[in-house]
Amino acid sequence: MAGIDDCYTCAVGQTATLGNFAKATYYAIQRTYSYLTPDLWKENALEKSPYQVHHDFLSTSTAPVRH
Repeated sequence: MAGIDDCYTCAVGQTATLGNFAKATYYAIQRTYSYLTPDLWKENALEKSPYQVHHDFLSTSTAPVRH
């Protein structure tokens, strides 16, 4: 059976902490440049809602239709 000696490891100053930190920092900065803030959004003209279009149509009718 495996004991504590089989699963315990020790590293003394030989880990790639600086390399991992540099890589993580690079990827974090790279992802921040892909984020679009509201000041970078494209301007879009607002369209009228279907309710407003229907209201405008009904309010501009000239005479009621008689059957």
